[in-house]
Amino acid sequence: MKSAWRSPERSKSKGPGCKRVAFRLFVCFMVGIFIGFTPFFSVDVSQKIVSRLPFDDGVDDKVKELDAIVVQKEVEVIDEPEVEPQSPPVPAMLDDEVDFVEAAKPAITDLVIPVRKLLIVVTITSARPQQAYYLNRLAHVLKGVPPPLLWLVVEWPVTTFETAEILRSSGVMYRHIVCRKNLTSVRKIAVCQRNNAIYHIKKHHLDGIVHFADEERSYMGDVFEEMRKIRRVGAWPVANHDASKYRVVIEGPMCKGNRITGWNTIQKKGAPRRFPIGFSGFAFNSTMLWDPQRWNRPAMDSVIVHSGGRGGLQESRFVEKLVKNERQIEGLPDNCNRVMVWNFALEPPQLNYPTGWSLWNHLEVDKEL
Repeated sequence: MKSAWRSPERSKSKGPGCKRVAFRLFVCFMVGIFIGFTPFFSVDVSQKIVSRLPFDDGVDDKVKELDAIVVQKEVEVIDEPEVEPQSPPVPAMLDDEVDFVEAAKPAITDLVIPVRKLLIVVTITSARPQQAYYLNRLAHVLKGVPPPLLWLVVEWPVTTFETAEILRSSGVMYRHIVCRKNLTSVRKIAVCQRNNAIYHIKKHHLDGIVHFADEERSYMGDVFEEMRKIRRVGAWPVANHDASKYRVVIEGPMCKGNRITGWNTIQKKGAPRRFPIGFSGFAFNSTMLWDPQRWNRPAMDSVIVHSGGRGGLQESRFVEKLVKNERQIEGLPDNCNRVMVWNFALEPPQLNYPTGWSLWNHLEVDKEL
């Protein structure tokens, strides 16, 4: 029965061991309580510990000196005046030009974009040997005119591929229309073409300055800029070449400023013309064709070119429907002292191909060479 027997010395030794453990637990508990309540005390332990160090006086003096230096630097920085950033130095030779350059800069509100009137240039044409030469020459002049400009080309009796190619390569905004009437008279064909252009302007309400620019005429680019000054109707002198007498005759208005005082004319026979001027010598506002209320006039459906009349009567009768007298026509340029349109008789009256030559349409191409 060894398990039931216990030594009395071993049982006595357990009593003091339990007391030690209990004491240690009590001490740890008290330390925890002390640490837990420490933040509620106002005692600054760190200051007391530092104050007890033997070299605390030297440290305080150094800290005070550093604080004084920092405060002094801050005061100097505050007292210094603010310096604005300077632009890069300008060379001496440009100093005098700086004020001029700055003054020349326009404000955004002062910028004025010029508004130009639309020019509607009507040209009648037909297939013939000189057609390409005339169209390319006129296209070269129109290309140099500042936009906006619309080239209204009227062809008879059909629109040809060659004419369309010239217009596409001209670099000018254009419209290609056609007069399909079966006519034999050259004068009536021209009337049909010009009236088709007038109907096109009325239908689409094109707003601009209309001029009938014949492809045979030679133009200066300045005449188109002068057209943009027209309010109602404008006219200018034209130089006509008289091939029979080898001379040039001026036909058109005589002006004092922009006011027309008379006319230069070469007409000697036939009915007198109220306005002795040709189609290449005047231009008018397109709104007179489709907006008569703007001009305080009745409906002007009859403003077309009539086939009757020769020797310039067509042009005179057309102008008579637009104005009543010379006061409503503006002379261009000032004093009408410049010639900007020439009429040269370069095309022969009849051009015949050599004997034995024939023209055939829709020829087949022989690829076997």
